[in-house]
Amino acid sequence: MKSESTVQECGSGAPVAFPLDGLTYAGIEWRRKGPSTIIAIHGWLDNALSFAELGPRLAPFRVIALDLSGHGLSDWRSPDATYNIWDDVPQLAALTRSLGDQSVVVLGHSRGAAIATILAGILGSACSHLILIDGLINAFNDDNNTSDQLTRFVADRQKYMTRAPRIFQSVEEFVERRRAFGFEDDSAYKLAPRALETVDAGFRLRTDPRLHGASALWLSAQQRDEIYASVTAPVLAVRARDGLFSRAGVPEKMLEEASRHFKKFKQLEFNGGHHLHMSETTAPALADAIATFIAT
Repeated sequence: MKSESTVQECGSGAPVAFPLDGLTYAGIEWRRKGPSTIIAIHGWLDNALSFAELGPRLAPFRVIALDLSGHGLSDWRSPDATYNIWDDVPQLAALTRSLGDQSVVVLGHSRGAAIATILAGILGSACSHLILIDGLINAFNDDNNTSDQLTRFVADRQKYMTRAPRIFQSVEEFVERRRAFGFEDDSAYKLAPRALETVDAGFRLRTDPRLHGASALWLSAQQRDEIYASVTAPVLAVRARDGLFSRAGVPEKMLEEASRHFKKFKQLEFNGGHHLHMSETTAPALADAIATFIAT
């Protein structure tokens, strides 16, 4: 077991920060120059260290992994703002334009895959490739009542606006909590340096509590279809054998939707769970597959 005082960042990347619309988006960059730039977008409650294994292996590409707003070292959104999956997209689009590249590769994991898909559709030809790791736009809530969803959204907003950030007595306690979300211990330890800050009482979680609240609305089947159809870039969907798409039912529907509307769509399956990109075992082969996809 690792020492509870170990909150040292792994990976060989350099810290970066981007001021966007009054928010600072922090992140990690691997290589300042390359034949193309990859913008990497993490999943729910994760941070840029989600790509600590994958980023260094994606040479010669420049990789910028971001902490989304409310996560890691990035700013929280203002009290009147929200954390729906489209809320970061204007800032992410502005960031890609600021890089000066003709086009970028957009890569997302889980919730980040949904955000990446919306971003790719908005960028159009400025997105050369879209890579989705065990995630698509959520279709699990199609039967939800819209009024009930909005009521829950308002109630959760009030609930989490007043909730103090969680304090863990040790890094191990944080890892145990992440285990309940399906994390392997090693992956949870990787996230800890940007997820936690040391305080007198222990380790305070940096994540904005509002991220635990219900979304205001879910995208309908028609809206998902229109977003998928708007993506002009080739798309690679990576499925974890024991991840989201190992379940029957709604995940299969999500894949069917995507394959029907993406113009150029390829699927690959890898051994591992939902966070397969964080595994030292899986990351090398996954990096090779991504590099090959971009090259071809």
